[in-house]
Amino acid sequence: MISDERAFEIETAIRRDLPRNVLVEVKEFFPLAAQQADAAISMSHNAVANGVKLSRQRQSKTTGLFRHNIIDEAFEQILVRNGGEFVKSVPVEYGPDDIRQAPVHVTTGVFGHTMVGFASHKELQDVPVRNASRRALCHQNRGLSPDFFHPPEMFNDRQRLVLIMVRRDPIALGKLASISLCVVDSRLETFIYQSELDEFLSGYGAEPSGVGKRPIELKVVKRGFKDTQGESALTDKSEK
Repeated sequence: MISDERAFEIETAIRRDLPRNVLVEVKEFFPLAAQQADAAISMSHNAVANGVKLSRQRQSKTTGLFRHNIIDEAFEQILVRNGGEFVKSVPVEYGPDDIRQAPVHVTTGVFGHTMVGFASHKELQDVPVRNASRRALCHQNRGLSPDFFHPPEMFNDRQRLVLIMVRRDPIALGKLASISLCVVDSRLETFIYQSELDEFLSGYGAEPSGVGKRPIELKVVKRGFKDTQGESALTDKSEK
């Protein structure tokens, strides 16, 4: 882990870029996604005559897959509502003079210099599952951990990846045990920074007076991350 001073710098940078409402909506909709997934799978056998009820093991596995997709949909809509841009590719250094754009295949948004995505884990200290996209995204955090060759001040304004880590309740399939805000090191081995969502939200300071404040309106999202991926693939083919 990093020093308290460095952690404060990272917190400040994230809060400067990431709208508080993004995390407020995450806090509201992610637990609802877990409830929806549990309700859909646990009661699915009642939807048809003589439906087959899943065993506890299969129900847990299926609910997990469904929960991920509902959270993915909710997260995509949160990014759109709050003005985030979808990340399609990030630069990765394959050598001293070899920097190439690596495609991103997991839903990730960007606000200012901060990219934000989500992942799940079983235990609080478990880092996300490694895949090509997460390795490429976490590569952007290479300047946030201690380095003998690069002083920290060089990386204050470069892009950083923040992951919203979701941990389900080990007993109740329809509940989440925790939601935390994390920064993973560039090798995807450990957390550089980790904070419970409620604690991080409190660091934004007191909300302004509610007088004249408009309620949140949930708009129908017509275009999302998956739509833009399809368009980019067609564009690449036409260019070739």
